[in-house]
Amino acid sequence: MVLNWRGVKSRLYSGKRRIDGRNKGLIAIRARGGALKRKYRYIEHYKQKWMDKWLFVMRIEYDPNRSAHIALCSILKEGIYFYVISVAKLEVGSLIITSNLKQGILQVGYTTKIKNIPEGILINNIELMENSGSKLSRAAGTSSLIIKQYNKKYSLVKLSSKECRLISNECYATIGTVSNIEKKIKKSKKASESRKKGIRPIVRGLAMNPVDHPHGGRTKGGMHWKSFSGKLAYNISSRKKTKMSSRYIIIGHRKQRLMDKKKKNG
Repeated sequence: MVLNWRGVKSRLYSGKRRIDGRNKGLIAIRARGGALKRKYRYIEHYKQKWMDKWLFVMRIEYDPNRSAHIALCSILKEGIYFYVISVAKLEVGSLIITSNLKQGILQVGYTTKIKNIPEGILINNIELMENSGSKLSRAAGTSSLIIKQYNKKYSLVKLSSKECRLISNECYATIGTVSNIEKKIKKSKKASESRKKGIRPIVRGLAMNPVDHPHGGRTKGGMHWKSFSGKLAYNISSRKKTKMSSRYIIIGHRKQRLMDKKKKNG
């Protein structure tokens, strides 16, 4: 996708104060800080506002606050402008729509309820709850797959993390894959590219003193790997076991990846 604009539409952005991995002055995430200043673009994640209205794609823009590109859309003959997350193969001058029709035309960039989308179609910008705004599959190059309609209320969707999850048929989703698919292939050629993003060099815990890290001041072995705050790290699930939404997860991402490996090995 060729970007044809690098500016910002007025009244659709604001200043953004960087936290740099701090929480009330304490380090919450290591190796963060020193990024360039950015303007935050307001993204419309609740497309149901513009039901059955054709949206004209004016331009595709670069957004420093997210990995995906964004599209500036306008409602025909109304003069309303807003940003949406761009979908791959979406071009300038194309028209997109949010509709509820069961027998509507399904094209890339169209938004509709999951119950109206057939099985085997890739979707993105998925809602977790009805009328909550898009929450899943919003990063560059990501998409989810509709496996089947589980029952009258829910559909089984395979997320980009390989997790199989039940999502309500009344939730909205956009057809296609999120733009900037080449993001995975890109490699930073020099250290300054990471520093401009706010990523600083990381020091190994083994190279530190005991006061700075649980791994410091000793040789390897003797305990499980830990984070700098002392919590267990590597292959440890941090999700709460009593979380209410766990009942909607049919197959977790860890179990699904093991199943895929066994299939490959035969």
